[in-house]
Amino acid sequence: MADLNDIQAMTALDPKGVLASTKQFADQCAQAWREASTIPIPSTYKPIYNVCVAGMGGSRFTPRTIKELFRDQIREPYEIVDDYTLPAYVDSETLVILSSFSGTTEEVMACGKDALKRGAKLAGIMSGGPIADFLRAQGAPIYQFIPTHNPCGQPRIGGGYLLMGHLGLLKAFGLIDIDDIAVASAITFARKTATRYTEDIPTAQNQAKQLARALDGTHPFIITAEFLKGFGNGFANQLNETAKMISDPRIIPELNHHLMEGLARPNSLKEHGLFVFFTSPLYSPLVTKRFRITQEVVKKQGIKVLDIPLIGITPLAAVLEAYTLAGFTTLYGAMLNDIDPVAIPWVDYFKEQLKKEDI
Repeated sequence: MADLNDIQAMTALDPKGVLASTKQFADQCAQAWREASTIPIPSTYKPIYNVCVAGMGGSRFTPRTIKELFRDQIREPYEIVDDYTLPAYVDSETLVILSSFSGTTEEVMACGKDALKRGAKLAGIMSGGPIADFLRAQGAPIYQFIPTHNPCGQPRIGGGYLLMGHLGLLKAFGLIDIDDIAVASAITFARKTATRYTEDIPTAQNQAKQLARALDGTHPFIITAEFLKGFGNGFANQLNETAKMISDPRIIPELNHHLMEGLARPNSLKEHGLFVFFTSPLYSPLVTKRFRITQEVVKKQGIKVLDIPLIGITPLAAVLEAYTLAGFTTLYGAMLNDIDPVAIPWVDYFKEQLKKEDI
């Protein structure tokens, strides 16, 4: 559809209700925080000296966001595992959190069984499924949420449950101190932010619709730093699955040590490349300086640059603001190309082929 202001056409392309889920992101966050942060934890779960979170896709980038956002506050080492096996150090003093929106992810289940063999402390976050059954059989604490505010049913669109669910679990386990008022304020800000991006706001006043148009037909590089690094990964994932486009998350300062030299080729980068810089006044002065110079270097090589300034007054508020914008942007990106934002035909095909193949 060429006109993102055509609400009737948009509704026809979204039969599963991705828009409805996207508009309820803040409600997902509020529900998950309220429920997960108050889960009772058995006294046998002490001590904990390190944490491994096993997750894939939308159940991975959400805890990674929490890791980067609160890296200076989480009391113990916190690692994200996106594989079938756990690191060698996992033992009886490790908390292994199984993260799977559906509760069916095979890699996560494999990590759960691996953790059980090693005597690790198990926990989990999911909406149900065999992983929940597995954890319940071990007597493990679980945050099993009812995704009331995700009517479309897609895990990546229900990211608020995983995002704030993981933060809530950290509080419940005593691994982080965080003020309920600060969380509530950030969620309220995200809810208010969403009103600027809804389908009834015309493109001329709607940053999400404008960003979707700017991204269309490009190869976007999502540039973030510090507390936004996990979000950059999440936005790239959403662009892949919802908008059905390639994307490449990159991090400052790390990219300054190699990527700038790689912009010379292929020549098509000058036509299709787009560097999207998510900036924030909360970045450190050194990182802010690097953003400015990096933008200059990219422009000098003839590649387009787009600056997305975030205004959240705390890191958590800025992250929720960014995810709110990303959710609407990727939905509108699908709409621009007449794509059902829920459908993931190649992921579905891949899973079907896995079932047929013998190891």
